[in-house]
Amino acid sequence: MGNLSKEQYALLTDYDTNTAYSKAFHTLFANIRFNWGQDANKTHVHTLLLTTPSEYAEQPVVAANLAIVAAQSGTATILVDADLHSPSLQQSFGLDRNTGLSDLLLEEEMTPERVVDCLQSTFIPGFRVLSAGTKTAQGPTLLLSPKLEKCMCSIRQVLDASETKPGIVIYHSPPALAGVDASLIGALVEQTLLTIIAGRTTREQAKQAQEQLQRAHTNLAGIIMLNP
Repeated sequence: MGNLSKEQYALLTDYDTNTAYSKAFHTLFANIRFNWGQDANKTHVHTLLLTTPSEYAEQPVVAANLAIVAAQSGTATILVDADLHSPSLQQSFGLDRNTGLSDLLLEEEMTPERVVDCLQSTFIPGFRVLSAGTKTAQGPTLLLSPKLEKCMCSIRQVLDASETKPGIVIYHSPPALAGVDASLIGALVEQTLLTIIAGRTTREQAKQAQEQLQRAHTNLAGIIMLNP
């Protein structure tokens, strides 16, 4: 779906909007919007997963930048750090280690109001982050909880209840080949994008990740190619 090229990966807010780096992310989001369809409900909340075959330091920044572009385009955006093994998105935006996804999955009651309590606003209007939370030590089992689907539904409802135009929830997960986390989330979102890196992702890794996601009945909508 997209091809991103930059020697150093950083937040888009550090770059002029006319740079090739910035334009690549705007093009990527435009392609995602195109997949929503012209007849999409104006109040519909779209859901998207970003994952990789294996661990790449650049992947959290790709998720962060896509969320930034979405918000800058006027789309209400929630970015969820669902990598409970190596959470990092809160640091990208200088946010506190607040209650987040892992905490929600351990609570008895799951409501949109509780999700709102856990969201952290960023310096970009219309853009909030749900961190991995404070209970990430239990990460290997938390996403297997039957509460995951209800939690993701509650996150969508936050935007459903507050927006009169399309919104988006973007999930950043661990690598597809590192366990079942990406597959579990991918089965519950509308679209999944797989990020690969030229010269580092092997053909076998890309193929295995694609097959694993498809076995979980995810809608693998495209590939993001990074050219470092």
